[in-house]
Amino acid sequence: MFMLMESDMMLGFVGILRETPKIFSKNVRLMASLTLLNLLLFSLLFLSNVFSTKPFIPDLVTKAFLIPVTDPKSTEFAYLLIGLMQDLRVFIGLEWTYAIVITATSLFLSTATIIASAAMHGGESLFFKELLLSTLKSLKRPFFTWFYITLLVLGYSFLVLENLLPMMLIIQQPIALKALLITIGILASILYNYLAVIWALAFVISVLEEKCGIEALGKAAQIVKGMQLLGFGLNIVFTVSSSILFQALRLMTIKQSMVLPIVIGLLVVNSICLVKMFWWMAYTVFYYQCKETHGVEVELQDRILYSKVPTAPILNEP
Repeated sequence: MFMLMESDMMLGFVGILRETPKIFSKNVRLMASLTLLNLLLFSLLFLSNVFSTKPFIPDLVTKAFLIPVTDPKSTEFAYLLIGLMQDLRVFIGLEWTYAIVITATSLFLSTATIIASAAMHGGESLFFKELLLSTLKSLKRPFFTWFYITLLVLGYSFLVLENLLPMMLIIQQPIALKALLITIGILASILYNYLAVIWALAFVISVLEEKCGIEALGKAAQIVKGMQLLGFGLNIVFTVSSSILFQALRLMTIKQSMVLPIVIGLLVVNSICLVKMFWWMAYTVFYYQCKETHGVEVELQDRILYSKVPTAPILNEP
């Protein structure tokens, strides 16, 4: 019985991976336009971040090295400290601005990818302009769901750190500490990817249905029953692919050329962008599989619960 369920899971996982590229082929023009928009926006954001923060980094490093060797009573020390604080303030402000802009851009493009994937999966025709307008109209629901998901991620991260920090203080041996960190890191990552199935599915639901926030999370938990391992597999593939690509960012420290690190960074950012786009397309297909399996049952439950809610009689005004 277990082997049969495992075989069904594997077939379902392979089926999702096979079905996802077909979405692109159903409307090449629309999906190509959306892909180019993804690559263009993330490339511009990456370049703007690099060139806006690059002038501050050498100055920050220089002042950070000079302050410890400078007499604290001298005026030079005061100038260095004030200059360092000003540079840090500007640098942090730029990074916060970049984080907000890239989050908003990612939210918009993820929503657009899900809408386009759903339209292609259902055999509907959709133009690029219509896609952008539909995305703008439905952006409120994904934003609220994203906010709830962010709170859950922060809570999970805090829980992991709360259990990890006492162990780090107790264990003094570097080798044992390193082994512990690696073990807990792997276990925390596995559990996170398992929990993230409901979170990602809730985001898809908030885009395609009139639900958001806790309601979308509840609907995701209902329709994913018995199929969570499929989503877990998708998350693992995405995590491993992104981790491999992130390792390439180490090559950005190459000092032989100023252009090569930026080119490498662009390639990595665009590759991760394509992987994430494919991931949302796969999750849209996964959503429809879950809905086919449990959708009717969940809709019936919702109707029963709705019918049980007592309604107050309408009183006629005198």
